Amino acid sequence: MFKKTAIIAGIGLAMSASAQADYRWEAAAGYAAGSFDYETKNPKTIDDDTDTDVLGVSGTFYLDNVDTSKGPLGEAAFLDHSSYIQLGFTDGEVDISSGDDEDGQTYSVNTRYVAEGPNWQLSGWLVDLGFERAEPGDLEVDTWSLGIGKYLTQNTTLVLGYQNKSVNNGGDVDSWGADIEHFFAFSGDGGIKARAHGGKTVVSGLDDPTTWGVGATWYIGNNWGIAADYELDDINGFEVDRMSLGVEWFITENLAVELAGQLTEPDDVDLDDGQKLETEYSQVGISALYRF
Repeated sequence: MFKKTAIIAGIGLAMSASAQADYRWEAAAGYAAGSFDYETKNPKTIDDDTDTDVLGVSGTFYLDNVDTSKGPLGEAAFLDHSSYIQLGFTDGEVDISSGDDEDGQTYSVNTRYVAEGPNWQLSGWLVDLGFERAEPGDLEVDTWSLGIGKYLTQNTTLVLGYQNKSVNNGGDVDSWGADIEHFFAFSGDGGIKARAHGGKTVVSGLDDPTTWGVGATWYIGNNWGIAADYELDDINGFEVDRMSLGVEWFITENLAVELAGQLTEPDDVDLDDGQKLETEYSQVGISALYRF
């Protein structure tokens, strides 16, 4: 699942606020710049790029106070088995060098409910629900998602998910997948959060495209986290590799900043005239998060 980050106005004021162990709200906003590069070879007849700019904000409300004393601050909600409701919005622009610029917005709502309580029959079970409306150019793309899972241990979740994506001009696809996450605590502070996922998408006329990925975040104490992830999409033998790195720093218990980068490399495409088309997408973002 995509990760929500932010740059908050008034960072100086936020840093001066008194630290608090628990929180009920998160406010987030961020900026990311990307570049889609493409060129042909044998011979080179095209060498161009397309730039992207995306601004985003989000807000999260937790049904109960989140306890930050159980481990790294970046994993507080996961370790405390927290239920939440989250709203998000992004506004992006694509700068096409050889044509008119395009822009688009995305609206989303995501929720997680964790059944917790003494002697509850369903204690530890969780339900994820999500909806996203993306409006790139003149298109409208709606995505519904449902996940059902469980805390297998206090620090381990397994979630089985379903997703339906539909476009306003016709056509929709269904996807199924599984996600597993586990936090390995170090003696004292810090730890490693490991994650893995895999899934299939049903597309008419194709072998079912598959996606799988692995990743981990190494927490140096409770305030610093270094994340690395790898994902592979396989569509009828055409593969897309995606690698990402990120560094998160909680300046105080309330305020965090993050720097993240991503590189996406699809396989080369053989064109009708014998040329090969090489493409690559890179993105760098800076963000921050404030809790209260």
